[in-house]
Amino acid sequence: MNNIKLFAAAAVAAFSAVLSANAQTLKMEPQKLGVTTYEASQAVNLVVVKPEIKLTNIDLSVLTVNTNGTEREVISCYPSDSRGDFNPEGEYLALGLARANGRGIGLSKAGAIYNDAYKVSVGIKPGKTLKVGKQKFTAIECSTEKGLVDFRSEADYFSKGQFTGKSTGKVGDETLTWAAYEPNSLKNDGVKNPLVIWVHGGGEGGTDVAITLLGNEVVALARPQIQNHFTSENGANGAYILSIQCPTAWMRVANGSSTHGDYPSLYSDVLKSCIDNYVAEHPDVDRNRIYLGGCSNGGYMTMNMLIRHPHFFAAAYPTCEAYADVNISDVQIKQLAEENIWIVQSYDDTTVDPKTHCIPTFQRLMKAGAKNVWMSMFENVQGVDNPGTKLMGHFSWANVFNDTVTMSQEQSDGDVKPSNNGGGSVAPQDHANLFEWMNAQSLPVQAPAPQMGGQRQGGNQRPGAGRYDEQGRARY
Repeated sequence: MNNIKLFAAAAVAAFSAVLSANAQTLKMEPQKLGVTTYEASQAVNLVVVKPEIKLTNIDLSVLTVNTNGTEREVISCYPSDSRGDFNPEGEYLALGLARANGRGIGLSKAGAIYNDAYKVSVGIKPGKTLKVGKQKFTAIECSTEKGLVDFRSEADYFSKGQFTGKSTGKVGDETLTWAAYEPNSLKNDGVKNPLVIWVHGGGEGGTDVAITLLGNEVVALARPQIQNHFTSENGANGAYILSIQCPTAWMRVANGSSTHGDYPSLYSDVLKSCIDNYVAEHPDVDRNRIYLGGCSNGGYMTMNMLIRHPHFFAAAYPTCEAYADVNISDVQIKQLAEENIWIVQSYDDTTVDPKTHCIPTFQRLMKAGAKNVWMSMFENVQGVDNPGTKLMGHFSWANVFNDTVTMSQEQSDGDVKPSNNGGGSVAPQDHANLFEWMNAQSLPVQAPAPQMGGQRQGGNQRPGAGRYDEQGRARY
């Protein structure tokens, strides 16, 4: 019996040795990742690699992909170019990944999307074999810790550059970074087109404008669902989108502290100059249809710009705005009452308290006789990408970019009635949603020509129009 056991053990060892001798490792070079932006996170959904041999008809069930420590399911595979676009003759391989935990691997603002340290590896599941023709592979050598040095996302559809102009409150200049989406259908149509501007929240400052575009899902403004709400002078759909980023936070003042409206923002003048410069360089922008909005810090800056530049913007959509009501004078309230404004916030916001910011401001505007000022006050922020998910109360910009802002509170100085039915019970001017209302707003007279100031550094040109999925996100 012992001899039989010894013989069996020897046979197993010999067979294992043969397998080991025949085992091959397939080498791949990591190339690029694709990032999808959601209402409260970003996710890697595509891994592009360059295998040492051409691969066809791959059994996806044997592959494993790990992104930043999480195993991912591979749901698609196709030959591609180095960016992951389908190419039947391509020498690269694009691996599409299923969402993890219902949404995907979230990349926080402190995480990999703004930091190249992001581990990615491709391998073969234990005990599995990848067959390629007559060759068999039991391992794949493919990994990188710098997966997000260069990635593809909807931010690629925006041209990018910088603008330098005078600061506010101190001597010297400040430089802003900007990104612009310019639909090809509008660029050479020979008519005037609307311009929608977004200024970011407190966590999206810096010099990488992808942070502003992806951090709050600003790229949604370029998706068909929202673009189709806007019409140009000849009735074509679409609008220019301009997202502007400051190096720190819009609420920063000259001495380095923060303001809630009690002191002027360090970036007040350079932001206006940047907008003026963009409009001057794009003569087809309709100066009577420039719309401004932003969230939190950017909501503060939206109110700040309305106060400093009355009757320049055709409409504004401040979101969870951080301009304290106590710092808005009665004279400024009378001025703001003449503007076209749609405020958006969630009643359960614990970052910017609506009871000390937008609610008393709205009530004062009503007392001042405002005719076209509205406020959508949601009970909370309900997720759309992952239905049934309740987001942080401060994330009311998700309602804007999910296109779920459809109703307003009653135009009254009485108590508000938070509602998840679009934010209220009144359809402003009988429009179906925020963006249709915005599209209808126009200054009654020609806006003054922008005053040039500062220096603009050019950026890359936007690629052609992207492909979009059923939610309107660019597909990779």
